Amino acid sequence: MMKVELLVADWSPSCRRAEAVWRQVAQQGGVDFEVVDVDQPRGQALMQRLQLKTIPALLIDGQLVAIGVQNEQTARAIIDEAGRGTRP
Repeated sequence: MMKVELLVADWSPSCRRAEAVWRQVAQQGGVDFEVVDVDQPRGQALMQRLQLKTIPALLIDGQLVAIGVQNEQTARAIIDEAGRGTRP
């Protein structure tokens, strides 16, 4: 099962929208979904490792695959492509 991590901050309206979309997609199954708060040590470490300046950011199996807010259709397409071994 692929690991999907969404890097977010509580203070960001965009992050709240992205989290809602990704939680809905995760409920459909097929992914191990986790929200990572960038204001916590683990989130800060990921931001540094990936040299990110923008959130929300989406990681699949530890690799950055998207930044910003996706709609449900785009999110599902990202999952489908990742499952086939290709990344958008």
